[in-house]
Amino acid sequence: MAPTTDKEMMPRHLATRLAIFYAGYFLVGGVLFPFWPLLLEARGMGPEEIGLLLAVALWLRAAAGPVIAWQADRSGNPNRPLIACALAALVVMPVFYWAESFWPLLLASFIFYFAYSSIGPLAETISLRSVSADYGYGRVRLWGSVSFVLASIAGGWLLDMHGSLPASTIVTLLLVTLAVLFVTSLILPRALTAERAQGFLPLKTLLASRSFLLFILATAVIQAAHGVYYGFSSIHWTSVGYSHLTVGLLWGEGVVAEILLFAFGSPLVRRMGPAGLIAAAAGLGAIRWMVLALTVELWIVALAQILHAASFAAMHLGAMLFITRAVPDSYANSAQGLLGGLTYGAGLGAGLLLAGWLYGLLGADAYWANATLSAFALPLVLWMAFSCRGKKITMRAQL
Repeated sequence: MAPTTDKEMMPRHLATRLAIFYAGYFLVGGVLFPFWPLLLEARGMGPEEIGLLLAVALWLRAAAGPVIAWQADRSGNPNRPLIACALAALVVMPVFYWAESFWPLLLASFIFYFAYSSIGPLAETISLRSVSADYGYGRVRLWGSVSFVLASIAGGWLLDMHGSLPASTIVTLLLVTLAVLFVTSLILPRALTAERAQGFLPLKTLLASRSFLLFILATAVIQAAHGVYYGFSSIHWTSVGYSHLTVGLLWGEGVVAEILLFAFGSPLVRRMGPAGLIAAAAGLGAIRWMVLALTVELWIVALAQILHAASFAAMHLGAMLFITRAVPDSYANSAQGLLGGLTYGAGLGAGLLLAGWLYGLLGADAYWANATLSAFALPLVLWMAFSCRGKKITMRAQL
């Protein structure tokens, strides 16, 4: 049996505080992801405008995330910028009560997503300095997934109670959840101290590593393949007659599958390793998008949603495991910032922009493009695994 590390023996109070924070963070996501595109549609935005609004906001994350994370590496303390970002997201949200045309929505989205999207990478660094990615991370992170499920179902029920879609209701729900997020950010444990990185060395070193670049490219392509789902699944499902509650349940169901992987997947995570998990996300993700392209039969769509455990959760766990195994602790914030900025920011942003154009032309057939993207990631993952072969990224990493 492998020896037990300090991270694996994480004190209960640290685990509880991390779990409470994740619950607060994903409470926002449980309203934002299923229902934000519906708010934009209610404000008169067409598919291309919705895709652009969502994409531009995420591209801002691509620029902001690495910079904020680099500063956290220099200071050795990611808690302060995380709390500042949580407060900024809360303060800007009331602007959306009055922003009804494209340019005000774009400006407000810039500020909101700059703040909200920067929180995740900083939180992941705090968590991974406190708990092992192989053993305990999934059990802490799953409480965020539980919160997402409850928020998406409750949000759908509340919207159905109104009998229509008042955009102000979505903004109010987000204000409440953002207030909870800010409070939970204050109780996060202080990140365990890592050796401080100097200057731009972390970014330079990571971007000079072939294995890290392939890791970012593969995960970015997998995230881009979620573009139609994140941008237009709620719009599509309501257009074919699904209620808002049904939409919330479908989103929630996908995250329940994610919860099960986080809760019980530690043996699988250790056995498959980073490359195996990311490859599973790519292959099973392609199957998921093909099914959603072919049918709106509710029971089949519900079955396809189970594959969210693969297309998102397996990729995310694989990414966390890659960073803990391949990246030095003093570069962890920068690695998380690049992952958040380039994968969840630029990659998903490009997928959303493409999705807006394709959904406007093809409707649900746009999912075929997502399936193609997901399959394309498989050879990239294999190349990444060959380049890495269990080695740590060092200052001498060369392309």
